[in-house]
Amino acid sequence: MIIYNPITLLVLTSLLTGIIGVVLLLMGRVTTTRIPGSGHWAVGSLLTAVAGVLIALRDVGPVWLTYTVENTLVMIAYTCYWVGSAQHFGKQLNLKPWIVLSVLAWCAQTYFTFGVDSLRGRYVSLTGYIFAVTVMHAAVLIREIYRSRGDHQQRLLGLYFTGFAVTFSALIFGVRWAYSVVQPQDGNDLLSSSWLQMLYLGAFTFGVVIVNIGFLLLVSERIRSQFEALAMVDSLTGVRSRRAVVDAASDLLQRSKRSREPFSVLLLDLDHFKAINDQFGHQGGDRVLQGFCRRIEDALRQSDVFGRLGGEEFIVLAPATAMEQAGELAERLRLAAVTSEPDLPGVTVSIGYTDWRMADGSVDDLFNRADRALYAAKAAGRNQAMHC
Repeated sequence: MIIYNPITLLVLTSLLTGIIGVVLLLMGRVTTTRIPGSGHWAVGSLLTAVAGVLIALRDVGPVWLTYTVENTLVMIAYTCYWVGSAQHFGKQLNLKPWIVLSVLAWCAQTYFTFGVDSLRGRYVSLTGYIFAVTVMHAAVLIREIYRSRGDHQQRLLGLYFTGFAVTFSALIFGVRWAYSVVQPQDGNDLLSSSWLQMLYLGAFTFGVVIVNIGFLLLVSERIRSQFEALAMVDSLTGVRSRRAVVDAASDLLQRSKRSREPFSVLLLDLDHFKAINDQFGHQGGDRVLQGFCRRIEDALRQSDVFGRLGGEEFIVLAPATAMEQAGELAERLRLAAVTSEPDLPGVTVSIGYTDWRMADGSVDDLFNRADRALYAAKAAGRNQAMHC
């Protein structure tokens, strides 16, 4: 009993690919920053879906539509896949030679359709172009895998998967192209039931689906990275968020436990900030916070970590800094804070600071000590730095 049905296989593949194309199109727009390459991948997937339907209609549709238009869509689709991956990973492409090659391939497959009816000629011209483009596509991904081999494995899942899928597709197209060059193709039309075409069409449709799944993984990972990056930055001031600072403090703590290298924590709190909000409104208060952050960043060393804990409270992590040096840094920051800008109300800041100690079991021990020092600075009249 024959269960192989090429039309059913093509329709199902087109349906899956079309759905993935729509999903890629929507996923590329879910963040304020567009996902590089997602648009080209989506277009390629949608064109591949349409091409699959046109192949399935070859027995009933006109030749110009089910052969020439279909082959053109496939050529454009696989070029879009390649260009999308290059954009996604920031690679520059010189497409001029490929435009010329695509025109030559299109002219050849058109000639072998309407001039001289040659199945071998169509395979050699069309599959040869797709094979060449897919090899270049695989090269982009393999280079990126090599460049990123030191990254966390989870981050490379989409890259490895897509790299495998595109390399697999390149192998399939290469074998099919080579076979069409050396062997006659009578009876090997794409919809025929010969063993060769069954194997080729099955591998081709499988390759299309897994390549598109790979694109979904790459877009998902980029979206996740963007949201993680947003979580690490305070949206108002542009400095590190509370989460980012706590993570950095934990890293410093672990490093100090291993190397015994000191580091210090400084808590900064703007004095009487509620009065500024009451007088100038929340927009004025926001501008004060932004100006304060700019002045503090200018006064910090390159190695220092500056972030916002919330409201008008900020934190500085000072690597390789003992208590005495932290006191000097605190005084420099206190003076930088009171330097008012012409269009902003002046502010002062209270600072509490401490250094890492061998008995500290977690960053909370340092934060609590710095907080006690900050409370003491405010109780003593504000606009000063104290340690604990």
